[in-house]
Amino acid sequence: MNSSASSNIPVVLITGFGPFHSVLVNPSWEVAKALKTYLEWTCPVHIIIEQMHVTYDDVSNRIPDCWLKYNPTLVIHIGVAVGTKEIQIERYACNNNYCYPDNNGTIPDSGRCIKTNAPKTLKTLLPIDDICERVQRRTNVPVIVSDDAGRFLCEYIYYQSLFIDPKRTVFVHIPDSNEDLTVENLSEAIQLIIYELLRHVDPLPCLNQDGNYLINPNVKKTMDITSEKSKLNLLL
Repeated sequence: MNSSASSNIPVVLITGFGPFHSVLVNPSWEVAKALKTYLEWTCPVHIIIEQMHVTYDDVSNRIPDCWLKYNPTLVIHIGVAVGTKEIQIERYACNNNYCYPDNNGTIPDSGRCIKTNAPKTLKTLLPIDDICERVQRRTNVPVIVSDDAGRFLCEYIYYQSLFIDPKRTVFVHIPDSNEDLTVENLSEAIQLIIYELLRHVDPLPCLNQDGNYLINPNVKKTMDITSEKSKLNLLL
């Protein structure tokens, strides 16, 4: 397990999506790569990037593992919102009504992200309204807060991470890159968002001796994050 707990250098896990149908180069992954490879960071930050397949199974299997493997200070999921002209920081994610087929032509069982004992809606606990205002003063790229993440893989991955830790999870929708909003423009704006978010994250959670991820140790209930996968037990 990699962690920033012993070095005080924040670990930021950034995910983007891979190809989707006829879209062979997904801008969300291009921006994630730019944040890792091309941008200069003025403060020490350990950036980890993971490309997600546009399938529900890949997300539900890998996201819990990523949290355990990296124990991140902050998780930023990036996706593309076609037709938008601004960066959108998402506030909510819903657990049900996932009815759009993924790249494999499948949808989640019962249309749910987490099958049992999960809230209908989860909300990031980071102050994204204030962060949006602060970032907007420092970039010409439009940045807004959104209350609708789209009920597809973007919202699905967001719910998965919010279910693990809403105090260190944010989803960012980007417009499709073009001449006005290049990958460089978008990644620089998201870098500003990350800097602001890092000012508000709580101290890192830790794993207990059984490998359980302690979110709220005051409540003794243990559940699996998915019905098929029991590697990661959350003490909620």
